[in-house]
Amino acid sequence: MTKVKTVTMKIIETERCILRPLTLDDAEALNRVNRIPEVVKYIGPVEDAVAKTADYLRNGPLADYQKFGFGRHACIDKSNNQLIGFCGLKYLPSLDDVDIGYRLLPEYWGKGLATETSLAIMDYAKKTLGLERVIGLAMPENKASINVFPKLGMQYERNLEFMGEDCVLWAWQQK
Repeated sequence: MTKVKTVTMKIIETERCILRPLTLDDAEALNRVNRIPEVVKYIGPVEDAVAKTADYLRNGPLADYQKFGFGRHACIDKSNNQLIGFCGLKYLPSLDDVDIGYRLLPEYWGKGLATETSLAIMDYAKKTLGLERVIGLAMPENKASINVFPKLGMQYERNLEFMGEDCVLWAWQQK
């Protein structure tokens, strides 16, 4: 991974969303998102209890903020101030790459929010963090997620097995 500038996690605003660092207080709302079968269809099993989601937050995003200076952001709908999912970055040691990922409640699908929030995160990755490369991973059947990647300036790079699943890897790289 390219050396990341040391930064403090920040709040990012888009037209319709606020992207802010996740907190343990988000465990219940994120658990509701993660228990919807359509939401987790292409990512495999996730934590089924709020306590397990809190553990995920402690050992995932909150630990990533401390270790790498970035991580997944809570995605908050500006119209009702509700957590509707997440969008953000995650360092993947097994690939030595930084992945952009997003997960939203189904009622927010098909409205351009994954693209809107991901574009803001990509801008943050480039300008604030100084990253020179960001990847996107998805199962080949996950056409909706894959359709976001070229909108972020990514190009198809290769197929690979990741965490026991066949995936496609798209990448944006500083030229």
